[in-house]
Amino acid sequence: MTASPLDHPPPTPGDAAMQADIAALRAQFPETRALYREVCALLFFRYGITPTANKLYGLVRKGSMGTPTEVLAQFWADLRGKMRVTIDQPGLPDALKQIAADAVQAIWQAANEAAAGELAALRAEARLQVSEAEARRDQARAAAVVAEQETAAVQAGLDAAQRARAALQGELEAERQAHAAARARHEEAARQGEALERQLGELRTQFSTDLERTREQVSVAQERAEATERRALREIDQERTLRQKGEQALADLRTELAAVQARAQDAAVTGAEERARLQAERDTLSRQLAEAEQAIERGQAEREELRAELGMAVRRAERADAEATATRRLATTRRQAPATKVKLKFKPGPA
Repeated sequence: MTASPLDHPPPTPGDAAMQADIAALRAQFPETRALYREVCALLFFRYGITPTANKLYGLVRKGSMGTPTEVLAQFWADLRGKMRVTIDQPGLPDALKQIAADAVQAIWQAANEAAAGELAALRAEARLQVSEAEARRDQARAAAVVAEQETAAVQAGLDAAQRARAALQGELEAERQAHAAARARHEEAARQGEALERQLGELRTQFSTDLERTREQVSVAQERAEATERRALREIDQERTLRQKGEQALADLRTELAAVQARAQDAAVTGAEERARLQAERDTLSRQLAEAEQAIERGQAEREELRAELGMAVRRAERADAEATATRRLATTRRQAPATKVKLKFKPGPA
């Protein structure tokens, strides 16, 4: 039976992004079961897709069909274990324990849903930036076509341009120096991105330490609850300030990158106009145009690497923001807790 177009719909931008993420996971997790586990978490937490054994096998295509089935069963079991909350208090009725556990679980689920919404907004913004970058690339290619057409028009003035050959060589050398300066700015931007990534790592470490301290303080007596709450709120404000500084640094880095791209494009357009007006020989013009296109491709490759590093920094910031939201929910629950000693048991999952 011939498959209809509806059986194989065209890929969407979200499918392309998901395939790129899966390709990155293949390089990070060569072991089959670990790869299936990470792809399962990617579909459920990042893209909001309920994973199935057939879907996992269709995306990974590694091992036998039994492997994704076993990994998926373990994933659901681990997820249920993470979402389970128990209240351990001697003398507390079982019905009241269940009600308290359900309330804490509902708060935890609401925090996860809020984090998923913020993640979707950031993902949409990233896709918009990619679309704008592709539009600028198409404009640069169109400008290159116009430059080639103008090259044919100046063939009649090659004799006059011969006298200006020495001046043109000097201008080309200046253009090379400008390109070297642009590359240096790209390298500086990359170093700033690495510094930002280290800062986000320190922020996550500090946040994890503060979160563990907050969990230990839950078991303190009721008379110290208000003082503990104020201290936790101050720590949350500090974390929020550090996160805002990280976001501002990321925005500054993006602005600097856009300015570098604009200057590089202006330099390329100016060089094209000068070559069209003062080109000495047609063969020399073709060779210089090919070199300029290679430089543009290298610049695009560097920008793609920088964009990938920025995407990783954004994902780390998202995870830090989600953990801060969970801490605020726990602080709110602690203010509403009774005076009895309540012990919350959470089963931490992999980061």
